[in-house]
Amino acid sequence: MNFNEFINEVKDNIKLFLPKDYENAEVSTMECHKLNRAYTGLMVRKEGELLTPTINLNQLYEAYKTQPSVTIETVCRKIADIVLEAPIQVDLKAILNYENVKDKLFIRVSSAEANKEVLEIVPHQLKEDLAITYHVAVGKDQDGLSSMLITNEMMKEYGVTQEQIHEDAMKSSPRVMVPEVSSIGVLIDEIYQKNILMLTPDEREMLLETLQESSEMPTFFVVTNTERVNGAGVIFYPEFMDNMGELLGNNFFILPSSIHQMLILPDDGQVDAEMLRDMVKEVNATQVAPAERLTNDVYHFDTKDHVFEKAERFTERQKEKEAQAAKTEKVGKEQPDQKPKTKKHDMEL
Repeated sequence: MNFNEFINEVKDNIKLFLPKDYENAEVSTMECHKLNRAYTGLMVRKEGELLTPTINLNQLYEAYKTQPSVTIETVCRKIADIVLEAPIQVDLKAILNYENVKDKLFIRVSSAEANKEVLEIVPHQLKEDLAITYHVAVGKDQDGLSSMLITNEMMKEYGVTQEQIHEDAMKSSPRVMVPEVSSIGVLIDEIYQKNILMLTPDEREMLLETLQESSEMPTFFVVTNTERVNGAGVIFYPEFMDNMGELLGNNFFILPSSIHQMLILPDDGQVDAEMLRDMVKEVNATQVAPAERLTNDVYHFDTKDHVFEKAERFTERQKEKEAQAAKTEKVGKEQPDQKPKTKKHDMEL
């Protein structure tokens, strides 16, 4: 069964797994473009409902194809469970009033290249090849934070500029998504403490080896938020990079670990940016899910000039500075000492 046949099969059968009051519900699909992912979504909307879940059919089709135990009935029951969960409680009038949402704004960071289509319809700001987008926190429960991506249409409804949204999001982000910084050793140790009882003896030994290796690694710092979800944007919080530079007493590299976190490594002159870039590419290819990847680049923060840029651009700037300094020094050496001339006597014997 191909994907289109799967969609039609689900649409034709889903109402059989829903209560009688859904017999006149509208079942529809739409192409959804969200940050880092695009999928075909299924919606089951009763008359009068303003909001309803959009269910990822691509994800369900993948399970149907790869897991023999997953049947069309299994898929439909799963969809029915989602549809029948507590309805989405969102006050649309409140969300479309900017005064109600400006204190609930927060930023996220994603790959500009991977999200070109989405970025065409949403306000955003580019930082090299990373895109900052703006989101409204609409609720929080045991499953985490629910949010809405601000679109150009919403911004128009608000009657505010992108600059205003950016300014307000920068003010509220540290409160809505509280920043968290820890050394990578501490983070690994925390994971170790949580998982130790669930591991086999061999897995415990492997984790212990990882901990020992991490103590020999350069000092990486993990930057995220206390939710540890979509925390890469913390790096762009107001004065964050300046404060990190002051704390480290040095420039530093920034590695895009995933959409959830960034890694910071002090630039002590001993680390090669190309080596770091190769490491990021390797980790992205083998350990990070495609939907959670940022980029394969490495970034750098110059604490003296307060510049965030790609590491390769920092290297170029340093070479330009050195060349300019050498040129200035050469010009200075070539100019002869100019001694002031003494005026001769009008009548000199």
